[in-house]
Amino acid sequence: MTLHILVSDKFTIPFYNYITNVLNLKENQFLFLLDKKTELKSNKNLFYLLSPLKNNLFSNIRLFFKLCFNSNRIILHGDTLLPFFLIFPFFLKKTSWLIYGQELYSIDKENGFRLFVKKFVLSRVKNHITHIKGDSDLANKLLNSAANFVYSPIYLSNVVSTFEFSPIDVSQKKQLKILIGNSTDPTNNHESIFKRIIKFQEDIEFIFCPLSYGMYEDYKNRVKIVGTEMFGDKFIVIEHFMKFEEYKEFLNKMDIVIFDHNRQEAMGVTLTLLSLGKIIYLNPNTTSFVSLKERGFQIYDNTLIDNEGIKINRNVNQNKLLLNKYYSQEVFDDSLKSISKL
Repeated sequence: MTLHILVSDKFTIPFYNYITNVLNLKENQFLFLLDKKTELKSNKNLFYLLSPLKNNLFSNIRLFFKLCFNSNRIILHGDTLLPFFLIFPFFLKKTSWLIYGQELYSIDKENGFRLFVKKFVLSRVKNHITHIKGDSDLANKLLNSAANFVYSPIYLSNVVSTFEFSPIDVSQKKQLKILIGNSTDPTNNHESIFKRIIKFQEDIEFIFCPLSYGMYEDYKNRVKIVGTEMFGDKFIVIEHFMKFEEYKEFLNKMDIVIFDHNRQEAMGVTLTLLSLGKIIYLNPNTTSFVSLKERGFQIYDNTLIDNEGIKINRNVNQNKLLLNKYYSQEVFDDSLKSISKL
């Protein structure tokens, strides 16, 4: 039996539904930490921790122990319930950590007991599950550990179809539609991109800036102000949530995409953009850039813009083959079956 320990969100709920209702993998149990009520279909292998945790501590710990004890393997999604593993560290020898990414970049910012718990638990897991090998390498480096790297697209948001793959020659267009950033998180570094492209104003038709996702309201307001001051009516903020198909249609209208996240982030939207044949510029100092490049993906260092501008056509034809190799539905299904046997 495989036990998944996870928080309910827009990634894990489809993950649960897919494993139980589509792949019908019966030897998987799920222990959810809920922020709010959810409409997960009831199942004998579905369990919930009682909220608030501290008011139901004994019953929650008892459930955690029972499920972990009876499992052959444990999949820890992100950094959920780390203090529980501190109480029962012997479960870590059969635990694989499904790395989100942000857990890595918060290690240097935390201190005291929280940092001790994170390092103690995550340094002792058996495997790292991720599609970004650089995240596994970074985790082992930061935690002085030696966990094995296990490849998986992880969630459905990272599964893409190349049916709509259709590159365009941007050098033949008079002006370009540019997508910048993906959220209100300061790690997007919007202003660094603004400064990079300001001298190419005549080549820009519109700059689209999605700010509907994230909780950094002050940063969001600053981006809106600075973007408008620098680009005027060409700067268009996207503040409403779109359903996936609507968002995909919106992304397909872009000519080039410029990200400058200072860490692995926005991988779902990056893969979707690659599946549409878009030219994508990324920060070269991120594990996502390095890992994609090592696998042969045709993505581009955003510093190239400084001297070459934005109307340089880039070859992205190889991305179609690589997406099918690493991020297809078949690859995803096979990986889920494999991690259930680790």
